[in-house]
Order: sequence, then C-alpha cells, then structure tokens
Amino acid sequence: MTIKLPQPNILDRFLHFIGKKRGIIIPTKAYRNYGQYVYATGKKESFWKALFRRKDVDLPNNMADVFEYYEKQKNSR
Repeated sequence: MTIKLPQPNILDRFLHFIGKKRGIIIPTKAYRNYGQYVYATGKKESFWKALFRRKDVDLPNNMADVFEYYEKQKNSR
C-alpha cells in the first residue's frame, strides 16, 4: 500500500508557528478493501478545526501530524 501525503502549505506553517497541529486523515480501510497494491492519498483536516482545537488535545487515532512526518523523513536522510 502506498500512501501519498500532502505537502505542508502556508496555513500549516502558521498553525505550527502558534503551536497547533493539523492532522492528515490516513485512509486505513483502503488496504482492507483493495488489497496491498493500492495507491491512496491522505487528506488534510479543516484549517478551522485545527485552529480552534486546544493545544493540549491530541489528534484522533486515524490522523497524523503534517510536520511530524516530514521532520522524521528529513532526519532519516
């Protein structure tokens, strides 16, 4: 299964600057429905939801932070 994650944009950078997290919704059911040879695309959550979420609240289980993934990828090189 290949998952393409969207690149961070200026709104993501603004949220990161003020200490908020914007989640990427990872399509976990695609593997079960279509098998291992599926190409899926992650979708960002709404900017407004991320803006008005409290800083101490974690992202839901089916989401990943935009910047955490790219920082891990940059550090592994």
